[in-house]
Amino acid sequence: MSAKKVNETNTLMFEDENTDSGVLSGPLSEQLYSEDLSAEADAPTSPISPDSDNKVISESTQFDSGLDLCLSECLVNVSLNDPPQTTVPLIQLEAAESRDVLPLSILFQQDDDGDTQLHIAAVHGCEKSVGTLINVCPDKAWLDVPNDYGHTPLHLAAMSGQATVTRMLVIAGASIATRDLTGDTPLHKAVSGNYPECLRGLLTPVTDRPTRKLSTIINQKNYKGQTCVHLAASAGRVELLQMLVFYGADINARDGLAGWTALHVAARRGDVRVAQFLLERCSGVARDARDFAGRTPRRLARTTRAAQLFADVKDSDDSDTDDEYDSDSDTETLYEKIRQSINPINVA
Repeated sequence: MSAKKVNETNTLMFEDENTDSGVLSGPLSEQLYSEDLSAEADAPTSPISPDSDNKVISESTQFDSGLDLCLSECLVNVSLNDPPQTTVPLIQLEAAESRDVLPLSILFQQDDDGDTQLHIAAVHGCEKSVGTLINVCPDKAWLDVPNDYGHTPLHLAAMSGQATVTRMLVIAGASIATRDLTGDTPLHKAVSGNYPECLRGLLTPVTDRPTRKLSTIINQKNYKGQTCVHLAASAGRVELLQMLVFYGADINARDGLAGWTALHVAARRGDVRVAQFLLERCSGVARDARDFAGRTPRRLARTTRAAQLFADVKDSDDSDTDDEYDSDSDTETLYEKIRQSINPINVA
């Protein structure tokens, strides 16, 4: 076989070995084949032996497996010194507190009247709902959120006679000193509504807490100048008066308008029960206390049914001379006229 035939045979055999299998295999095999041809061109011309044919065929067959993985392009940017960089998706987790407060804030959201779910549950005496809201409340300050009238849930519970709910809120830490738009505390509301159990629930100390100093709170005046003692005496509530005195209320406190004590109020109303309780069972009551006009309870009781209770009361106002105040009727006094004509000051 001549050299020409050998070359043609080699060419045909090489082309047959590089027959495309259906996958791109051109760039790598063509590059290697061109390098081999150039090397053969530079080499001295000599007859090609059968061993050289086998060498060419074997070398050409190991270059291409029929698959081109494009390794040359993929390995260009690979650096052996740099560690592989992987992209980890960033997951941002909200704090547990923010996840919990958001749904809880909906429960304590105020409506058009400023009422929360706790206000509504308290005024209707829904004990289970109140207990649940107290347990999930994240901040105890939320128990004292006022509505548009300045009423906290404790105000509403006390003024509606919900004794159990009142006590639940007190144990939970609700303030008994918060004022509404008229200056009334929950204590004022319980006395005005004649709810002794609510008043007891407000004043009874909580066992697992330090003893509260009630003297300042229990003697607090509303915007009409009245303490709880004045409200109880005006309503003729002996039981409430007795409870207030037991918890340290000042029985001789003066109101802010006429300077009346509870005994003045009872004497002017002619309330025999209240006046008798104050004179006989309250040892510290000031029998000769004077109001801003200088009048004693005895003088105010002269024209009332309680006058006989003051028969043995000696004071410096024993003159029989009538003054301008003695012309007041039983239902109209200067104090009552002024009180009915004024409006409470809104300091909220």
